[in-house]
Amino acid sequence: MTQRARLVVDWGTSNFRCYRFAPDGTVAQTHQASAGILSVSDRDFASVLQREIGSWITPDMNIFLSGMITSRNGWVETPYVEAPARLADLARAAVVVEAENGVKMHFLPGVAMYSPTPDVMRGEEIQVFGVVEELETATVILPGTHSKWVEVRDGALQRFSSFMTGEVFGVLKTHSILGRLMTDAANGNDPQAFIDGVQQVLGHQTVGLLHDIFTTRSGVLLGQLPAQDSADRLSGLLIGHEIKDGLAAYPITGRLLIVGDAFLAQRYQLALAQFGITAELCSPLASVDGFSRLSALGL
Repeated sequence: MTQRARLVVDWGTSNFRCYRFAPDGTVAQTHQASAGILSVSDRDFASVLQREIGSWITPDMNIFLSGMITSRNGWVETPYVEAPARLADLARAAVVVEAENGVKMHFLPGVAMYSPTPDVMRGEEIQVFGVVEELETATVILPGTHSKWVEVRDGALQRFSSFMTGEVFGVLKTHSILGRLMTDAANGNDPQAFIDGVQQVLGHQTVGLLHDIFTTRSGVLLGQLPAQDSADRLSGLLIGHEIKDGLAAYPITGRLLIVGDAFLAQRYQLALAQFGITAELCSPLASVDGFSRLSALGL
């Protein structure tokens, strides 16, 4: 492995990210494009790879691919590894495809849970292994369209739960009656309106998520909530309920880590503070760190 140049491709639904590693294990170059798998015509992933990073590809190279590119909608479907899982389990389960020029493409699996309820992740597992120490016990939150709460025990990804928080927010804002109240000024930049939403979840007045969502509308209609604050309030309500349920299911042992987009990660950190909990924001290069650890296993 150490004798072969390597590229890491984090290829998701919406974005394409690639990192070229130097021989010493550091990142020499990065490339990002809005070329997620949903934008690829006729499943011609090879052409997109060549278009985006063809100049980086040399014979006898290792290319590691993770994320939705390894799903049934991607290039090569890679079966899930069942939790609990370690980084070595991902390495052993990779599907390797060798091109005519000697390039080896390693399609990495995601992680699945079958009990007590079914759940899956693809790509987030690399981020998790990028931020936890080898034998660490920690809780990792990965905010996003489908947020993940992950329990890591003695360095193993023990269990996890997905929350459709980001997608529900987008659907409500774009396709529900709530969106008609959200003005152009509702651009997600009012921390106090967001905090108010989180605190409503913590207060005695809440009777559940579905009721709280409706108060975003009724609060505006009754003059108790400015329309321009409604999007931030709704965000606080949804994230607040996610955190309330997440904390009930995942008692914090060890460090509490947040991995993800800087703005969204800071929102989760702010929301957790309302619960009296301190969380650590992790490097945005968590995937790169995870791949670095993976490559050290000798693939």
